[in-house]
Amino acid sequence: MAFVLTIISSLMTAISLTREKETGTMEALLVSPLRPWQIILGKVAPYLLVGFASVVGVILEARLVFHVPLRGSLPLLLVEGLLFILVSLSLGILISARTSSQRVAMLGALVGTMLPTMLLSGFIFPLESMPWPLRAISVMVPARWFVLVARSIMLKGVGLSYLWRPTLVLLAMAAVLLAASTRAFHERLEG
Repeated sequence: MAFVLTIISSLMTAISLTREKETGTMEALLVSPLRPWQIILGKVAPYLLVGFASVVGVILEARLVFHVPLRGSLPLLLVEGLLFILVSLSLGILISARTSSQRVAMLGALVGTMLPTMLLSGFIFPLESMPWPLRAISVMVPARWFVLVARSIMLKGVGLSYLWRPTLVLLAMAAVLLAASTRAFHERLEG
């Protein structure tokens, strides 16, 4: 689920917003009375909906095709999925605001989000078997926290009373990345 959401949220957002900058459609926003956060919200709302549909699709596929149990709360998993989508979208916006071409945006999204999601989230390699420097770096990877949350809800059936720490980490990441991406986007529009 973390991998699919990273592709949809970070990679697609970074590429599409950068494409709009390249084609000049972003220039029209300079003369509009909209604030940067309103522009960002309008641009990422479709990806938020597609991401949420992907969460539902992955949960259904896990249940029906692979017979993965869902022992915990479905609403909690959906909310945590939305939170991770928000973090990933913020990363995509930040990457697109800092890059000038689609190629650079794609490379930045692959290196900045996809590789850490695959290698440092516990998705492929267990975190416990990693050397301590990699474990320390993995603390900054949002997918690490979401993988922990998704596994705990689906396989162990735990609730928010157990998952409040990773949820707070994801909330903090979302707040910081949203602020940074809005600021970078605003600077890009003015610059």
